[in-house]
Amino acid sequence: MNFKNGSQQKIDIDQVEEAHTEKALEYINNPKNLAIIRNYDGKGEKTAKVGKQIATIWIYLKIKDDVIQKASYFSDSLGGLIHAYGSSLTEMVKGKTMREALWIQPEYISASLDLPETGYGAWFKRALVEAINDYNIYKSAPWKKMYEQKY
Repeated sequence: MNFKNGSQQKIDIDQVEEAHTEKALEYINNPKNLAIIRNYDGKGEKTAKVGKQIATIWIYLKIKDDVIQKASYFSDSLGGLIHAYGSSLTEMVKGKTMREALWIQPEYISASLDLPETGYGAWFKRALVEAINDYNIYKSAPWKKMYEQKY
């Protein structure tokens, strides 16, 4: 697997494997915003080692007037906590300005699920930051969209 910029994060799955709270279980069983947004405005991608496997998450954003209108996530792994964290983060950022979204800390994401921060929140936060940076690149140079296929 190719890691972008050689970056890979290790998630401490042993700390959270059995710690599924009621809030986390709700999102695990009924994920929210699990989708690939077509014609997105920003996309972030991050890979991490989760237990013994490598997993990649993608965050997709639709933005209007610097406010996040729609957010979704997708993963190449079926891990339950990925759905909990992805659902929680994408619900948190909807309706926020990009600046407000950048203030969300990994601990806030974990706390929204009544879980300790073990690396999942940081993983998703990094993907969010990359999605916002992606949007800013195209906003500052819109002609670049014509040269890159975004889907």
